Amino acid sequence: MNDNMYMLILLAMLGSALLVVSFIVLQIRNQNKVLLQKRRLQEAELFHQKALLEAMITSQEAERKRIGMDLHDEVGVVLAALRMNMEKASADSGASSFPLQSFKTAIDRVMENVRHIVHSLSPRISGSFGFYDALHELTDVVNRSGNIVVEVRFPEQQQPVFADGQHAMALYRVLAELISNTMKHASATLIKIDVTLADNRLEIEYSDNGKGMALDNRQTKGMGLHNIESRLTMIGASWQVSTVPDGGYSMHISTPLK
Repeated sequence: MNDNMYMLILLAMLGSALLVVSFIVLQIRNQNKVLLQKRRLQEAELFHQKALLEAMITSQEAERKRIGMDLHDEVGVVLAALRMNMEKASADSGASSFPLQSFKTAIDRVMENVRHIVHSLSPRISGSFGFYDALHELTDVVNRSGNIVVEVRFPEQQQPVFADGQHAMALYRVLAELISNTMKHASATLIKIDVTLADNRLEIEYSDNGKGMALDNRQTKGMGLHNIESRLTMIGASWQVSTVPDGGYSMHISTPLK
């Protein structure tokens, strides 16, 4: 009788333990299902956000290209015609006229500015004219301004091969925005851009000798920094910022090429 009682108690305890274990396993499985669903929703949301970001940036580039073409085709032609008329008037006068010459000089300056604007709106990054060439053109324009010096170093014999033109354009826009931010806010005299290629990745080190800022103040970042981070996110790049007040600003960018 006692043996039967012990057996019943043991079976009851084993049954209870089995129920508890089964309940725990079911809870864990349910939690895993919930976590999996959350992760899938997050991945879908990230994919959706990336698609929206790509569409927005593609639209921006198309609009910039259209505006650049309009400037080139309309404003450029008008300025060229105006300069020709100035030259004709100067020739007809039979002598060099200081007012006419000063007007021609002003028109030449405006035409040069229009060319720079057109280039910044729609840089040539295609075919044999690659990322390095576009970066050279950009920094040459900045250096000619005389306000700041931009030093660029990259392996001339190793032109990066990007997965698509959008990737190269995004990096170009990021560097242009960084240069613009430095010129507007940093009171810097020197910008350095070092580009290296390693293990099918492009590494870019951007730095200036400006006044820098506190990292916690980046919470107040404007549209410029937001655009930079959005474009880097879109191409799957990683980046790290280093800056302190009166200590300059630097950003390291690492992006896969394919």
